[in-house]
Amino acid sequence: MTTKLINSFRKFHNDEEGLEALQVVMIIAIAAMVMIACATVGKEAVTWMNNKWKDLKQADTGQANDIGGSGT
Repeated sequence: MTTKLINSFRKFHNDEEGLEALQVVMIIAIAAMVMIACATVGKEAVTWMNNKWKDLKQADTGQANDIGGSGT
């Protein structure tokens, strides 16, 4: 039984196709995490830019007193 178990481990270790498939899955998982992070940060960046654009338009028409965005 021990020999059979050892042979199974050797076969698993030498399985190049399995290793390649595992690498593909890992790359896809990493890419998905990066895409989710970019989407989250991207939403915040778009919101920030929209707020700054509104501030700029208001400053252009003389409606805003707080151009720097200090909140005071």
